[in-house]
Amino acid sequence: MTDVTLGFYDTNAEKYAANGGAPNPRLFTFLDRCRPNGKVLELGTGGGVDAAAIIERGFDLDATDGSPELAAIASRRIGRPVKTMLFNELDAIGIYDGVYACASLTHVRRSDLRGVIEKVYRAMIENGVVWASFKTGAEEGPDALGRHYNYLSQDELIRLWRAAAPWRAIETEAWLGGAYDRKETEWLAITAMK
Repeated sequence: MTDVTLGFYDTNAEKYAANGGAPNPRLFTFLDRCRPNGKVLELGTGGGVDAAAIIERGFDLDATDGSPELAAIASRRIGRPVKTMLFNELDAIGIYDGVYACASLTHVRRSDLRGVIEKVYRAMIENGVVWASFKTGAEEGPDALGRHYNYLSQDELIRLWRAAAPWRAIETEAWLGGAYDRKETEWLAITAMK
């Protein structure tokens, strides 16, 4: 994640987190695929709305965010520590039943994304599941708010995930939705099983 992107989230953390609303409706399908009460890693916790729902469903959550300001806000929301961690700092091996990354890995530079996916794979147990959502597009670059996005197509994302690790299965889902910047956004999610 770029310094400018992290700076945006640190500077706008209160406003960004106040925009919490309801959990991502796709979260629950992901959780249903995880081992009940299993250990879940959330990459990019943001304001902690999805983290709270994960905990409420009985999962053992390790919540992380690259922004210290957002991590502090999410910690207050969920009543437990949220670790400040960049994606490339993930060093767990074989401990997570599920990894959840809602609109967070979309900020990783294209050149760094394969390495992050490899780290996610290593962090998971056999039969674990990962769910990650991305803004789609053709060219990497900043949005109107200065945040960096990798903007990959569906074919590029699938190729990248397949090249990064020997996943047992990879599925995708696409939808048109909104985002923090209030612009209509084409989203794509990867669900991969180890």
